[in-house]
Amino acid sequence: LAAGNSNSRQPKKKKKLHRKKTHQGLIRYIRRQVTMTSKRKSNMLSLLALLPTTSAFYVPGVRPLTFSEGDEVPLKVNSMTSIKTQLPKDYYRLPFCQPSGGPKMASENLGEFLTGNKIQSSPYTLNMLRDKYCQVLCQVIPDDTEAELLTYHINNGYHNNWIIDNLPSASLGLNDSGQKQKHYAGGFPIGFTDTSTEEAYVYNHANIVVDFHQYNPSQDGFRIVSFAVEPMSVEHRFLGGFVWDGQSPDGYAKSLDTCTDNFHMDRTQITANQVVKAGVPILYTYDVMWQESPVAWSSRWDVYLNEDHMVPAQVHWYSITNSILVVLFLSLLVVSILVRNLRKDIAGYNALVDLTDEEKEEEMAESGWKLVHADVFRPPTDHPMLYCVFVGTGVQLAMSTFICIAFSAVGFLSPARRGSLMTAILVFYVLCGILSGYVSSRLFKSFRGRKWQACTLLTATLFPGICFGIFLFFNIFLFFFHSSGSVPFLDVLIVMAMWCCVAVPIVFLGAYFGYKADSIEYPTVTSTIARAIPESSGIFDPRVAMVFSGMVPFCAAYVELFFIMSSLWMDQFYYVFGFTFIVYLILVITCAEIAVLACYYQLCAENHRWWWFSFFCSGSTAMYMFVYSVFWFKSLEASKLIMTYMLYFGYMFLISFAMFLVTGMIGTMSCFFFTRKIFGSIKID
Repeated sequence: LAAGNSNSRQPKKKKKLHRKKTHQGLIRYIRRQVTMTSKRKSNMLSLLALLPTTSAFYVPGVRPLTFSEGDEVPLKVNSMTSIKTQLPKDYYRLPFCQPSGGPKMASENLGEFLTGNKIQSSPYTLNMLRDKYCQVLCQVIPDDTEAELLTYHINNGYHNNWIIDNLPSASLGLNDSGQKQKHYAGGFPIGFTDTSTEEAYVYNHANIVVDFHQYNPSQDGFRIVSFAVEPMSVEHRFLGGFVWDGQSPDGYAKSLDTCTDNFHMDRTQITANQVVKAGVPILYTYDVMWQESPVAWSSRWDVYLNEDHMVPAQVHWYSITNSILVVLFLSLLVVSILVRNLRKDIAGYNALVDLTDEEKEEEMAESGWKLVHADVFRPPTDHPMLYCVFVGTGVQLAMSTFICIAFSAVGFLSPARRGSLMTAILVFYVLCGILSGYVSSRLFKSFRGRKWQACTLLTATLFPGICFGIFLFFNIFLFFFHSSGSVPFLDVLIVMAMWCCVAVPIVFLGAYFGYKADSIEYPTVTSTIARAIPESSGIFDPRVAMVFSGMVPFCAAYVELFFIMSSLWMDQFYYVFGFTFIVYLILVITCAEIAVLACYYQLCAENHRWWWFSFFCSGSTAMYMFVYSVFWFKSLEASKLIMTYMLYFGYMFLISFAMFLVTGMIGTMSCFFFTRKIFGSIKID
């Protein structure tokens, strides 16, 4: 036994010696590689040292502005907004102080005009690092019309939107516990209404708090990294009972009894609020406070975008987890049902070729998707041209949306660049017109359509025409409502020129390449006479499947849809485009899987009309989105203006219609490749 044990241990010792030698050899090889790599790195570093050095900085939209002590810091005003009316208004439409010489418009891009921004100069004077105490701005005595107009805007919850160095003003107020709290989106209110007396009070004093950062302590250079306004309503009185007419220069030099020249205004000093009544003077004042901040200029938008972590990232992760679970469930369903059944079906159908005529007659008595092989690629009998237009437009919208979300996710379309997202949507939509023209023409050619000019023209004008018509209709109404959301006539002409002179020719260019390409070849030959479709009822009714199929993709994206709706209609910043990109991909996958699954069961029921069926199965996601928007509308606490309802439901209809085209196209393309694949895998007599 001892000898046996010693012999049995001997091979293990040899293995250990072999492993040790191998380990030592590996160590020597790694050392040689590290030495060679370090030499290469030293050579590369020596080459890089010869190159000229450059300085770089983070650019979220514009280059940083550096101010010296005492430099003027311009404060601009944007349109007033209200989530109750959804009608932006010009700031100087109300009885506010105006700059000397009148307000001047700031340079704006097309996207800013289309989104209702109207940025103008203001009478507020700020100088870097120079605090101001109870600075008198002007005095306004409103007449009956002005007082009624100001009261109306206060009751409808309008907010001011001021801008300093491209930063929007945060609102500094009190929470329910009486502590100061900042809100970084939506501006600050212009006043408040006393619920007991129903009287309106205007915020006529503003504590302007500006945070700055000195990027280089050795230099006299400061950059603005945050900006907040604390609005207050104060019934001002001059010392000694002085009465000011609002015109003489004595009023700017007189001291006020309601605030001091040495301390900043505080809410505890307020004894009475400024009521809004005709003939009652409103004295506007402001304080300026400068605070040093450790936040660098490159990170100044972080607190605006994440709302100081008011909405935790776990909520978005919950949305992604919910979507991924839906995708996994669908994927397992597709794999367990489709792949298993299809392999068995294809093997069984191919085995029929080797059977005798009697055996074939017995097998043909069964039902299955192979029985519709002579009709599965028959063009749709109802509106084939409109079908091609819908699919082509869906491709255009899907690709432009994908590109915009991708550019936003990497930071090119940051909220710091006002109007950039709207401009990018227009540009990418126009450029992607070549895809819509190509796809619609290629599909229409496979349907053996003859009116290719009409198909291409309809592809270029149907969806943009509906959008432009609704936009022009609302723009006329907004003009009569004196809203700053009314786009100037020149910008309307620019949009029309982009559509007629750029978008339409690009669609025709894509259609030219589509018609020049070879016709799509199908794996089966279509018969002359269409096969009769057996009746189906219950859950196998195509209408039932088309309605309920869209519920699954909607459930995969509804959580993130809440934040997108809040950004669109409640003046909230939306910046988590990385999550949006993932949800968009998940939406595409779920639409494709649910459409393929529904199409397979319809073919098994010997129903060969799958073209419109597949489009509506995944396109019904848009129906659930519109229904969701109807219930979400209650959270706006909208006013009784009919224009508010028209704007909301009109634009939500456009968004839902665009969603219908995108998701419907995904279902169509998925089923198109699916049917070609399965019918190309069987042997047809």
